[in-house]
Amino acid sequence: MLKNFKLTSGDIIIDNQSIGDASSDSLRAQISLIPQDIILFHRSIGENIGYAKDDATQDEVEMAAKAANINDFIESLPEKYDTLVGERGVKLSGGQRQRIAIARAILKNAPILILDEATSSLDSQTEYEIQKSINIMLEQNNATVIAIAHRLSTIKHLDRIIVIDNGQIIEDGSFQELLAKEHGKFKMMWDSQINGMVI
Repeated sequence: MLKNFKLTSGDIIIDNQSIGDASSDSLRAQISLIPQDIILFHRSIGENIGYAKDDATQDEVEMAAKAANINDFIESLPEKYDTLVGERGVKLSGGQRQRIAIARAILKNAPILILDEATSSLDSQTEYEIQKSINIMLEQNNATVIAIAHRLSTIKHLDRIIVIDNGQIIEDGSFQELLAKEHGKFKMMWDSQINGMVI
């Protein structure tokens, strides 16, 4: 039995419409997801990027790859965009898989982007490059971003940060506002990391 559990209710509204009134297909069309564990198919790199848009042209796929900072790597491969990625993308590094996921999101151009621990397993340099790619995408389509992160550098530039502890919201504010709370949970977590990178 859960102690101190309080049942609450609410609604999620997108453009003044409850998601309960929207079809699953129309809701999915509004959202791009970059998860921690990227799902790639045993197909070509081009097909994996193009998966985000049914009628994507090769030019659109390449433009998305350039914005995601993966085009130069793809062009260096013997088969270029026709290169097979292997089962679950086993032939690619973690950073390369992440960039393909970002290229997908850029190609889809959805108004809502969810980042679910998108850079948690990457080294700091790769994370920095991927963060630049994400920022380029956000500048292009002005998307609303929902980022779930333990690596705080991922969320440093977001407008609003919500700190959740044991299922409860304990802090809410901008990065600077939360950092200004001398004994706050967010400040404690930030101080335990080096420049926002997990020690």
